[in-house]
Amino acid sequence: MRVKVYGLFSRTRRRYIIEAITGVVFGLMLFVAWWLGWPDLRQRLLALEPPPFLRLTLAVLDRTPWILLGAALWKGMEVLIVLRSFARKEVRNPLKEFTPPT
Repeated sequence: MRVKVYGLFSRTRRRYIIEAITGVVFGLMLFVAWWLGWPDLRQRLLALEPPPFLRLTLAVLDRTPWILLGAALWKGMEVLIVLRSFARKEVRNPLKEFTPPT
């Protein structure tokens, strides 16, 4: 059974869950990389008297955990909506034959 995500991408439940888990893993990896590397790098960059365009980059990187949290919340809401779509589709077609994913 397939559901369109954002009305564009047709996905099976299994493929969608794998993609969602992969996204969470990459998000956690980004957070760990930021946590381990950013404080030291920030101090070195600030010591160089950064130009204005680099100050914007520093401001964004300072807020990386909040950006990642927002992305995780967005993905969580998306997962709930898409899994509910799968459940609704199963209720409508309970006796439909099993078709292997392609």
